Amino acid sequence: MLLRPLMLLLALSALPLAQNISRAQGDETKIIALENLWNQMQINHDAEARKPWDNAGQRFCANMELHRHGDTVAVTGATREKGTEKGKPYAHQGRFTETWIKKDGQWLCVASQPSLIGK
Repeated sequence: MLLRPLMLLLALSALPLAQNISRAQGDETKIIALENLWNQMQINHDAEARKPWDNAGQRFCANMELHRHGDTVAVTGATREKGTEKGKPYAHQGRFTETWIKKDGQWLCVASQPSLIGK
């Protein structure tokens, strides 16, 4: 008889944890989507998202990892980019770290640090 109330109590206590996990996974999905949108904006020559002399034709992000601390998420990953710069073709490989914060229900990128990896 004591087993049934105990199981119900355990199930109810796990509900907030499951909701927090689901919310966190939703936030991670949004941040990854924002990262991908940012890359597309740069490739499509969006003046707000890119340098005017940079003509990236392809940009790939790989091995993205999200490190969450409350309403702050640090994203790390690798990049590969091909394009032309001042009329000359280039291919770059690098790493990046970006910091996102959740403010008023919206995710904002507040810091970005790209680094090239030498050949």
